[in-house]
Amino acid sequence: MPEPRTAPDAPPQDRPAAPEPAATAGRWRIEVDRNVCAGTGLCLGTASRHMRLDNGRARPVAEVVDPDPSVADAADTCPMEAITVRDAVTGEVLAPER
Repeated sequence: MPEPRTAPDAPPQDRPAAPEPAATAGRWRIEVDRNVCAGTGLCLGTASRHMRLDNGRARPVAEVVDPDPSVADAADTCPMEAITVRDAVTGEVLAPER
């Protein structure tokens, strides 16, 4: 019996599908380089709704969020520059300011 075929553009079964561009339009993606993060917790004090500490390192509560100035402030004030905020669709770096 032949194996079932999938559409050529169907996502692989071993990972979730990427969000549709319409779902991320106007939203921000929070990235944390956990190898650089020193776990100071400044980001929690600045953007407590969006950041948490996990095993002593920062981690976003959600990877894609609605724009919030506190998230950009957290990236701008991170002493290790471990946090990057990008436009979720274009990938343009929004913070920290370079």
